[in-house]
Order: sequence, then structure tokens, then C-alpha cells
Amino acid sequence: MGLKTIMFTTGILADIWNVVDFGIEESLDLIQSVGAQSISLRVTSSRVSQLRAGEIDGPRIFRSDGGYFFQPDKAKYANTRIKPVVASWLKSRDPLEKITEFCKKRDLELRLRISTLEFPVLASRYPEGACKSIYGDISPDYLSASNSDVVELLRATANDLSNRCDPTGIELEGARFNSGALNIEEFEFDGGNGFYDLMALSFDESAKQSAIARSIDIDALTRWVSVTLDDVFVKGNDMGAMMSHLIEDSPLLGGYVESQEDEMTKVVTQVANAAGCPISIVLERDPWWGFYPQLDCAALAHEGGVIAISYVSFEEDEFRLREPDGTEDVQPAHLVRQFGTVQDTPERIISDTKRYADAGVGGVILSTFGLVLPPYYETIRKAFRFASRSSH
Repeated sequence: MGLKTIMFTTGILADIWNVVDFGIEESLDLIQSVGAQSISLRVTSSRVSQLRAGEIDGPRIFRSDGGYFFQPDKAKYANTRIKPVVASWLKSRDPLEKITEFCKKRDLELRLRISTLEFPVLASRYPEGACKSIYGDISPDYLSASNSDVVELLRATANDLSNRCDPTGIELEGARFNSGALNIEEFEFDGGNGFYDLMALSFDESAKQSAIARSIDIDALTRWVSVTLDDVFVKGNDMGAMMSHLIEDSPLLGGYVESQEDEMTKVVTQVANAAGCPISIVLERDPWWGFYPQLDCAALAHEGGVIAISYVSFEEDEFRLREPDGTEDVQPAHLVRQFGTVQDTPERIISDTKRYADAGVGGVILSTFGLVLPPYYETIRKAFRFASRSSH
């Protein structure tokens, strides 16, 4: 797919519960007033705990176990045994229809953000679809990209939302494979990079069957991984090697990692095929905390094709997206840089936004509506205004 000329886009990340509690029309008016062209609306999520700022008609601290924040069309999910779990906060309400209507009235682009594999409420209810560590414990947080019911659930979700809202795009959050084995409260030693890499691998039945279909000797691989991890657990050695070095030592491991990457990429492909709108991938964590699929950015050449929240840099005046095994050139127009306002000064927010616009990056998303102190909306307004001048 060839690149098209696109303008620098400005957006705000917002959670649907905050848009409702701050008032739907009031929220959208404020978001548009700061110069945002789009709203990235989170409509499914992992666990939530938020301290909210500003005048609000709702609890100051919002907590939820996560789930679906809209009423799904049950007919869309007939082909999966894993069904949507509607968040308890929602009850019988379905504010998504009103938000969609009001966005269209304001000519505000609506992008819908969904959790992909980090989905505790589903992993707990449907353990057969969850990841497993090398030691066999079931992840309470992560779904398996290899499980056909999980894939169908996500495909159906994209199809449901596309038909319901006709959004500008759907954004996939948490599109990575991760066993969730390191989500342990009392984890008091550092095993090194290779240790984290191996512990992130899922050995659930679906993942193993997928690897077996690729002629990978699972029994030999699990023995090798267990022995290698025992070097940390039993001998106390620091596993300093990165995954790329471990793969050099074990072609079996390399095949298994490639298998899981392929499965994750298939998830993205299936969702993209089911949606009637462009799909964006949110890269929201450093790679060694869970691997990302190897994506062809050129195939996502549209506004917001890849949303990079972290692990990006300017090098030699070029905007680059760094991968676990090195640094890969990425067309800046394929990227939308997302960042927050909590830890940065107003001057830094404005200068960074302008810098991305000058570099030809596709756009920025500032997060998160309802969680920033009210004076910062003026900072966002200035940042978007200066960036808009730079991109023309």
C-alpha cells in the first residue's frame, strides 16, 4: 500500500465512564474546544482505578474490574464460547449510542479503543481461554492469542462496534502476548532481561498446539526453558541475555517465539478484516514486558495506524520506533504519538507536540480526559494550536 499525504491529527484519549460522569455533551464540547479533531474512546478495558479531577457527577475515585462498557449485540458473538462481560458500572445503560450521535453532530472523529488480550474479567471467567506460565498456572489477566474463541470474540467485538458506531477507527490496546506470570505481589528479586523474556511466554494448550503444528518439539522446549529458568531460581544467577541471545542458543525457542508472534499477528489481521474501518495498534509498554506482533507498518498507512505510547525516540533527526531486537525505521506518518500531561511541564507538552508535528509524525493523542487538572486543558489547546501551524 502506498503512502498518502496526511495532515497532522490531534486527539484526546477518554474513557467512556468519564465522558458520562462529566456529562456527555459537556465533555465533547471541552474536548473539541481544545482543538482535538478526534476522541479515542476506551469502550472495553482491563481493571481500572482512577483519581479524577474537575467538577464531576460521580465518585472522585473510579474503580472497575473492567469488561465491556457498552451493551453487546449478542447475535454477533454466537460463534465463540467466550462471551462479553458487561462492566457492573454500566448496568442497563448504553451511553455509546448517545456519544456516537453527539460526535457526529460536532464533526468530531470517533475512534474506539478496545482491550485485546489484557482482559482480567474474561481471563478469570474463562480460564480455558487464558494464558499459562511455563509452570502451568493460569493467568488471571491475559487471554491467549492462540485460542480460537478469544480470536472470534475480538473479531466479533470489532464487527459489533463497526456496525453500531461507524467509527473513524478501532484502536487495539494490549496487542501482545504475555503469560502474566510476573504479576506477582511479592516479587523481590531481579532475574535479568532473559528471565523476564522467558517468563512472558505462554504455554497454554492452544499456544502449544499451534507450535506443534509448526513441527516444534514442545516437550524438548519446555525442558530447556525450565532448566534455563532454574539457573535463576535455584542457582541465583542473573540471566542477562536478551531474548535474541537465548534464541541463538535454542532454535526451538526461536521457533516458539515466532509461533506466538504469528498468532498475535493473526489476531490483528482477523480483527482488521472484521472491522469496517481502519485498525490501529497501541504499543503501550516496553517490549520485554510482553512481545508485540511483528507488524508491517506500511500496511497500516493511515492516520493513527500505529499509536506509540512509549519506547520511541528521535535519532539523527528521524523519528524511530525501537524494537526488542534493535531499531527499525518506521515511516513517521504511520505513527501517532500518545503521551500524558501528569509528569511534564506545560512548556514540555507544547514543545514535544510541536516537535512531533515538525518531524512529520501522523499526529498526537494526549491523555487522559478527566484525569488532568483543569488548567492543563489550556496547555493542550496551545500545544494543538502550535502543532497545527507547524504541520501546514
